[in-house]
Amino acid sequence: MSSFSFGAPLYLLALAVIGPMLGYALIRQERDRVKRLHRFGDEPLLQQTSRVPSRRRRMVRDALTLAAVLLILLTLARPQLGERPSALGRAGRDLLVVLDLSRSMNAADVEQSRLAVAKQLVRDLLRASPGQRVGLVVFGGSAFLQLPLTGNYAAFQRFLDAASTDDLGDPATDLSNALLAANTAFEHDGERGYQTVLLVSDGESTGDIGPVLNRLRQARIPVLAVGVGTTQGAPVPADSSEAPEKWHRDNIGRIVLSRLEEGDLRRAARETGGSYYQWSPAIAHELSESLSRLDRRAITTADAMERVDRFQWPLGFAIGLLVLIPLTGGRARRTEP
Repeated sequence: MSSFSFGAPLYLLALAVIGPMLGYALIRQERDRVKRLHRFGDEPLLQQTSRVPSRRRRMVRDALTLAAVLLILLTLARPQLGERPSALGRAGRDLLVVLDLSRSMNAADVEQSRLAVAKQLVRDLLRASPGQRVGLVVFGGSAFLQLPLTGNYAAFQRFLDAASTDDLGDPATDLSNALLAANTAFEHDGERGYQTVLLVSDGESTGDIGPVLNRLRQARIPVLAVGVGTTQGAPVPADSSEAPEKWHRDNIGRIVLSRLEEGDLRRAARETGGSYYQWSPAIAHELSESLSRLDRRAITTADAMERVDRFQWPLGFAIGLLVLIPLTGGRARRTEP
């Protein structure tokens, strides 16, 4: 169940301060009025022979005034209840993140595992360039579209966080399958000329990427490639923490050492009009600048959710009370002698 929230909660502080002050002022005003009336004579007699409203009418009027002011302040605080899809318009591109989930991405020759820093890179980039629609392709020896293009960054974040090298049955790396999956996804969604692939991988790949690069170039889809790892390399951890030893071994018993292979990554960037970067902690800023230099279009998405304003409720009550206030100050009825 959705709970109440407020779009401008600072007005609640004003309500908490002004409410008691106004209530005290009205009470003080009524006491002073009663004292002045007593100086003129008996109050019941004055009510019968003058236009002075009765004490009950004055108290009702003051209560209505106080309630109306409090409701107006509550209106300014913008009470919200529930959510609805929000059609957001912004300038950006369609960005497919192509994330390597091969076994070698568990190697830790950078600050953490290659996969951990790759995920952080994507998060940092989206914070620096929030205008994009984003989707996620994951790959190892095979590749598939994990999340279609969306403007819902929270949903994308959940899929990104959940991505693991355990998700794919084939622990190898095939960049051609990854780029082909991205090209196929763009054929079904997005607008030509405003599509970009962000390829994040250690580059250790089998297969020929030439044919798929031709398709990407013809479709005007640049590849921003990020190489994660070092050329010195690091041993690849075993597939499971329950394995008899810490490191993965090849078929003749040697510990597998994984190194960053930049060749195919540089080629993918060069032949599609993109850019290649070797990972560093500050690389997200450079990627954001590269995206900003590419053509952008107006993107409207209804994937985001927004809180629903309910200010109409207190505002309607406040208007009703303001209409009633003049009716409480009418002339007291005179009694016939």
